[in-house]
Amino acid sequence: MLKQFNRFLILAILISIALYITLTNSDQATIKIGPSISLTTYAGVIYMGVFALGCVAASIVALFFGFKGYLRERKLLAAERSRQHFLHLFEKARNLMAGGDWAAARDLWEQVIHRDPENVIARVELSRSLQALGDSHEALRVLDATRASSRSSAEVLFRAAELNRELGNNTAATDNLGLIITDAPGRKALELARDICADMGKVNEAIVFQDELDKIGYDSEEYLEARRRLRFAQITQGSQGDTALREELLTFVKRNPTFAPAMEKLAELELARGHVEESAELLMKVAKVSNGDLAKWRAVSELWLNSVQGDFARRSSRAIAAARSATQGASGRPRLEAELLVIETLLQANVFSDVEKSLDNFTTLAERETNGIPTDIAQKLLIQRGHYLAQMGKAGETAVLWQELAGQALPNTARRNAQAPREKVIEPSPILSTP
Repeated sequence: MLKQFNRFLILAILISIALYITLTNSDQATIKIGPSISLTTYAGVIYMGVFALGCVAASIVALFFGFKGYLRERKLLAAERSRQHFLHLFEKARNLMAGGDWAAARDLWEQVIHRDPENVIARVELSRSLQALGDSHEALRVLDATRASSRSSAEVLFRAAELNRELGNNTAATDNLGLIITDAPGRKALELARDICADMGKVNEAIVFQDELDKIGYDSEEYLEARRRLRFAQITQGSQGDTALREELLTFVKRNPTFAPAMEKLAELELARGHVEESAELLMKVAKVSNGDLAKWRAVSELWLNSVQGDFARRSSRAIAAARSATQGASGRPRLEAELLVIETLLQANVFSDVEKSLDNFTTLAERETNGIPTDIAQKLLIQRGHYLAQMGKAGETAVLWQELAGQALPNTARRNAQAPREKVIEPSPILSTP
């Protein structure tokens, strides 16, 4: 009610103003509209008419620009809704990738690309989904299409390099990385290019990339290890003959006393020259820097046992010492495996008294290190005990032990049959069985 009264009041005021202007301007005035058309009336009426026409004209202009603004606002709102839907697809696709639903993620990324064919991020993520689905060739095709249709980003080039490397196209991978390095050499691109060249056997090219890492000031233990590895490959590829190779490796090992591959290669060369002592010493150094790798200690032990130089007692003593060195500093399961190596070496060296002690003490050692003997180690221990009993001529005990070992690997029925009482095995007399 109040609003209606206000409108009536405003209308009354406007009419009053119009009447006032008309009455106060009662003089006659003539307006020529055309050559033969004119209009004569009160001046106030003419003033009011001109004012009204101006208001109408202004309203038409305002309406025109208002309509244009409305259309523009509608377009912006539609674009915002499209952008929000686009972002929703992005978020949903990323969530599917995080959950490992690669097929659904692929479908969503294809929808995004259909809406925006120039979207590089969507194409990269589509390639990841395709790779996870096992179609690396199609993933690479998507990236190649991206590079052909738009300016390639560093991310696209990195993805293309990784996929090409996975597919064995190392040359194509280095070409992609070369484009990145030319534009902005970075650590990741240089390291990847270096590793690919090294895998291809292009050591000199790999060293060039390593030198570029020097220039950008990158330094770490991993970096130094990579440089040592490349220098070692360069030496082994470029040396003319074993003699020259040995001399270069001697110098290299002096400068890099913890680089195991070089010491192993040098040990091989020394053994070929008949220098067993030097070879064994190098292998001992390798074993010490191998962080508990039992195979390295086994190599030293076997070198002494299989050598033809020196008397058997001395060689056996050195082999046993190497095997016992493997137990130093070891704990848990590695300690048990090292002890098995000691028992194996003692058996080969015919030191049966120490074998018996080690076998008897193994259970106590296992309780201390692992709270019991793991199944696979228990089987290995039974085999070593069987070898020991066979060496001692205890055929009866050996037969029971083999039955026990076989029973662990048989189904329940077969195991019961294997564990059933058997006729007592008559052991041959050690005297009669001795030649």
